[in-house]
Amino acid sequence: MTRKSINTTLDTELYSKIKILALKVSAEKQTKVNANDLIEEGMKLIIERYESEKNKS
Repeated sequence: MTRKSINTTLDTELYSKIKILALKVSAEKQTKVNANDLIEEGMKLIIERYESEKNKS
């Protein structure tokens, strides 16, 4: 997968929570998971949800 570097602003509290979650997931899976991985996963879920809703219409 090709990656694109972007610059965006995020809610500070939300970003702090995702960084903490990344640490917890990393510990559980015993593999490196960073905040960016979880943000990308969330983006994919949102796209799937809206595409699914669009197909139902």
